[in-house]
Amino acid sequence: MCYHANMKIIVTAGGQGTKLWPYSREDKPKQFQSIVGETSTCTETINTLLTKFAPEDIFVSTKRRFIKYISEQAPRVPLKNYIIEPDAAKDTGPGHGLAFLYLKVHFPDEPFFLVQADCIRKPEAAFLQMIEDAGRLVERDKTFLTGGIKATEASIGVDYLQLGERVKTDSKQEIYAVDSFLGRRSSYRETRELIENFHVVTHCNHYCWYPGLMLDAYKKYRPEWYDALTHIEAAMGQPGEDAAIEAIYNDMDKGSTEEVTKHLMESGEARVVLLPFKWTDVGTWGSVYEFFVDGDGRGNLEDGTVVAVDTTGSLIKTSNPKKLVAVAGLHDVIIVDTDDALLVIPKDQVEKIKDIQAELKTRGQTEYL
Repeated sequence: MCYHANMKIIVTAGGQGTKLWPYSREDKPKQFQSIVGETSTCTETINTLLTKFAPEDIFVSTKRRFIKYISEQAPRVPLKNYIIEPDAAKDTGPGHGLAFLYLKVHFPDEPFFLVQADCIRKPEAAFLQMIEDAGRLVERDKTFLTGGIKATEASIGVDYLQLGERVKTDSKQEIYAVDSFLGRRSSYRETRELIENFHVVTHCNHYCWYPGLMLDAYKKYRPEWYDALTHIEAAMGQPGEDAAIEAIYNDMDKGSTEEVTKHLMESGEARVVLLPFKWTDVGTWGSVYEFFVDGDGRGNLEDGTVVAVDTTGSLIKTSNPKKLVAVAGLHDVIIVDTDDALLVIPKDQVEKIKDIQAELKTRGQTEYL
């Protein structure tokens, strides 16, 4: 086993994952569920990291109500390494900021690598090697580093980065300066033109930097978040710490970490490493299907006891291994069966899951959310 000398790993596991309903629920979101197979992405991610890094160097950032799942699914991570967010839904900006603050207080001179618990990465060896190589580069140059994937198809709803010159390193990783943060386009045509006419990659996080430098960026680009985090730091270790932190955190504005990091990339203060592994953010049932089904997209992704006759291009999943799910004559559909809910939806209309959730709220049937 080999450990990077100073690297600290932040595993973020506080999201809600509403698009992966009916598996992902408010009280047990997608990162703690076995989306494909029998192991959750949180467990798989942390177990992979533990093959390279010591448990004491892995920190899990999650909401208070999810602590029980971390202790069950990642028992080797010490309790003192839990970075607890209040349960208020504030998006990644405040949540990540709390994690950066914790590491800045306790390990100010050591770089971090931020890993999302709700992603799948194959092969794991390439993922681990990239973390080590990224840490060495950040230690050498002190420059913010993020991840990207070569853009070969137009995808709406993702951000793009324009690449500059390749950065010289001692590793085999492809690392480039970021010329600009291009964001996302509103139409398929604009997105297609973007990837055809520019040297661009899809932005996919995997941040690596120093916690103090990241907080300096918060101070510059989202000063109200920084001020709140400063007050949280002052409350640490004081009587009534938990209540004080929760009150300050609950008053923070919502927003994503990209509201800070995009400015770093727009100003040329960033680099991007091209991920040397297959990666997906398990954000929708469509992305799960695309990750696991190769070829022409006409195959099925079947998880459970399934009989599919004259059925193509579909995801069919059941949580009950003793329950048979039989389908016939279907094409390009998502079928997800849980103990208390059944979802059947065309694959190209998975965004309507949010309309189902809105209807359940209207009916007062929140036990299904």
